[in-house]
Amino acid sequence: MKKKKKLTEEKIDEIVTKESDDLTRWEEPILVKPTNVTSIRLSPETIRKAKYLAKIHKFRGYQTWLKQIIEERIRLEEVILTDLKQEFRKDNSR
Repeated sequence: MKKKKKLTEEKIDEIVTKESDDLTRWEEPILVKPTNVTSIRLSPETIRKAKYLAKIHKFRGYQTWLKQIIEERIRLEEVILTDLKQEFRKDNSR
């Protein structure tokens, strides 16, 4: 049996680089759409305020700032809900 020679990373890079300009080596391009993307319609006034607040907090853009605010709020709501459930169980066990 013939043993296959394991290619080094450098050799692989060399082969890929050589073949990269040869379009016959490429498969048809595929379109990949992001999953679980959501859009929210906001009023121009809300967007203006979000841009201002994002700038104050030194975020690159208001959408990044909004994403963080939403995620923080969801975590906070989860903590509050967990605490309420524990209180409810405590009260019902008496």
